Amino acid sequence: FNLNPKKGLAYFVSRGVLEHDSKSVAKFLHLHSERLDKAAIGDYLAKEREYQEGFCIKVLHEYVEQMDFTGMRFDEAIRHYLKGFRLPGEAQKIDRMMEKFAERFCLQNPSIFPNADTAFILAFSVIMLNTDLHNPAIKDERKMTKNGFVSINRGIASGADLDEDFLGEIFD
Repeated sequence: FNLNPKKGLAYFVSRGVLEHDSKSVAKFLHLHSERLDKAAIGDYLAKEREYQEGFCIKVLHEYVEQMDFTGMRFDEAIRHYLKGFRLPGEAQKIDRMMEKFAERFCLQNPSIFPNADTAFILAFSVIMLNTDLHNPAIKDERKMTKNGFVSINRGIASGADLDEDFLGEIFD
């Protein structure tokens, strides 16, 4: 799997370790995420709709549906989601993966955000914040501040602002 997810999964199916359906593959990825290469899992889940006739997209959907974010703080839910794989480098792939996360989070926590778009924008913002704060190439004076984080997230809740304390807790 780590060298070629498609061939690795085909091998596991041929050995009866799992069935060739999106639910079984998603469960397998969850159960074995500690032993599988997290970058390979992320790349596989983020494949385009055209790859394997959309099978990977179906696996991504099942993967997210098998997760429970009920009652979690938003930043904790993102960490929980991302602990099983590494996000790929392409913005379109990250977009696809975080969109599914946002939908699931809002479904399980309906009172947090006015809609899944708000959760999606904030999730993307949190990923940018994490990259910004932990990238050694970014000088300290250029790193995002709490005020900067709050500022870039103004108006994302259907034109309204999210609570500053809520955003501050995410930043901290």
